[in-house]
Amino acid sequence: MVAGEQPTGPSSGGLADGFEGYLSPSDEDYRSVLTSGLVVLDTNVMLNLYRYDPQTRADLLAVLERLARNLWVPHQAKDEFWRNRELTIINRRNSAKEAISALDRPERQSGEVIANWARSVGLPEERHTDLRKLIEDTFNTLREAVKGPTGRDPLADARDTNRDPVLAALAPLLDGRVGDALPQEDLAKALKEADRRAAEQIPPGYMDRDKPDHRGAGDYLVWEQTLREAAHHGVDVLLVTSDVKEDWWRKVHGRSCGPRPELVAELRQRAGSRLFMLQPQDLLRIVGRLLQVTVQPESEAEIARTAQGTLGEGDTSRDRIRLYLVTALTQALPNEVQVRVGGSAGASKWDVTIEAQGITLAGIWIYDPIKPFNDMVTDSVGSSAMTMARELRGDSPGQFDPWMGCLVDLASLVRALGNESDHWRRGRDTETCLPDQAESTFAPYIEHMINAGFNRVEMLSGLDGVADADFESFSRVDQLVDLVKDYVISTQAN
Repeated sequence: MVAGEQPTGPSSGGLADGFEGYLSPSDEDYRSVLTSGLVVLDTNVMLNLYRYDPQTRADLLAVLERLARNLWVPHQAKDEFWRNRELTIINRRNSAKEAISALDRPERQSGEVIANWARSVGLPEERHTDLRKLIEDTFNTLREAVKGPTGRDPLADARDTNRDPVLAALAPLLDGRVGDALPQEDLAKALKEADRRAAEQIPPGYMDRDKPDHRGAGDYLVWEQTLREAAHHGVDVLLVTSDVKEDWWRKVHGRSCGPRPELVAELRQRAGSRLFMLQPQDLLRIVGRLLQVTVQPESEAEIARTAQGTLGEGDTSRDRIRLYLVTALTQALPNEVQVRVGGSAGASKWDVTIEAQGITLAGIWIYDPIKPFNDMVTDSVGSSAMTMARELRGDSPGQFDPWMGCLVDLASLVRALGNESDHWRRGRDTETCLPDQAESTFAPYIEHMINAGFNRVEMLSGLDGVADADFESFSRVDQLVDLVKDYVISTQAN
């Protein structure tokens, strides 16, 4: 051995050093973070309270109340909650209307099938009457199930903040437990860092990088604000989220097995503390067991079902347009006129149809020129429009033709036009000209739709766009609503 040289031997350290993100939390780990750590609520945990049945909502609120001393909400999550709260309430109300409306067609089809069969086999009229009654009773039972036991949604008036039971429960729980916004200089740095991490697929947030405005950076802002709060208090963190994307969770064969190891390491480096993550249904089970909070067994399953049913909900302009359109038409039209929802929510390809006394008076189609991109490449917009017109009017239009309108959702086209540059960054630039480029790109195809028989075509720059375009798009929807209202009223008068 050379003089002064230190003896060599095995290096120190344990098997899990540097791989803490792969360790499974114990009951004691959970008990510790639940009672002395930071329990961080993501936006979806709060918004989903509007989607649960009363018992499940009460159980989750009871769990949150038990954790009240340790709850914390990042400012970004608060911002997202308020921007999406009303839309979530509208969605809840309209989903019931959509479900009830969607039952009409299969009821009629079932009746027709039984009638044809009854005629073919000479079924006695009394037996046929019994079967018709059975179909009617079955579908009425389904409608009553959708309406609920009282026939009135307990959150029917929740858009009014003074009559919102979810808000009334959350406000005292989170009083003094919501973080501050990042200072403007720090926000600018955080957005730049979000861009870098998204480009290099560093979690969290890169799965949302195509969302325009600050929403693409939302997950990273939640994370950065959580890191700062944890470092300030020097405590472990339990993040509760319904988000199951791979930029938050470590996945094995598609199953979430804990937080991404990169996030575990980053929290340890920034705050010297540990990171745990749970989905709300798991939080319900663990808190119920470890902290003796009584919850109903069905609530855990209900939370899991709701999370699956809302994956991606509200991410597309089309969903937002349809929700706004249905609400505006329902308010504008007389009570005897029915607003039917189709599209992805029903049997009809038309997104909304307006009916009275079994007659279709008008139809509105929300068209995305990117999903069927070949329409623009092959110049077949006209044939697509003709297909829609035939469905509404039939192959041989008669003396009475329903009024037809189309809202062309350019949100996807706006993003596609920005692909040659960093469109995520440009989506946050209120000076961007992409919405105008999208309109000029699609404008030549409007004539094809008018020739197919559409009375009105309105192009929307996208309700997921910048604030000015957002306002303008809603105004164009309102114009279409006014035209439908005038047409329906004049038709009824005649």
